Amino acid sequence: MNILCSMLSNLAADATPGPGAGGGMYGMLMFLVPMGLFFYFFMIRPESKRRKEREQLLNAVKAKDKVVTIGGIHGTVVSVDKEEVVVQVDPKKDVKMRFRRTSIESIVTGGGGDKK
Repeated sequence: MNILCSMLSNLAADATPGPGAGGGMYGMLMFLVPMGLFFYFFMIRPESKRRKEREQLLNAVKAKDKVVTIGGIHGTVVSVDKEEVVVQVDPKKDVKMRFRRTSIESIVTGGGGDKK
């Protein structure tokens, strides 16, 4: 935090007009480039990784997979279409529900954990 404050105070000192007015632009560039890299590596890149992993999960859903929906409904996939998934919620009463494929939150593995 102290480093950031000292960088800002240096930028303010560089921004004052004087005989070498070109130094202010260089100081501003030295501040914006690390800030841009910070946003890319800590915000944009992780989000794109999560989006790609979610896409792979949704493409991997197949019949007989045990799934949990975003609403918390547990069931077994009966059929998969391009946009929809039919999930059997209660096999004794043959209760089936139709969901959009994007409503699948996770695929439940045999060990009781979630595969995300």
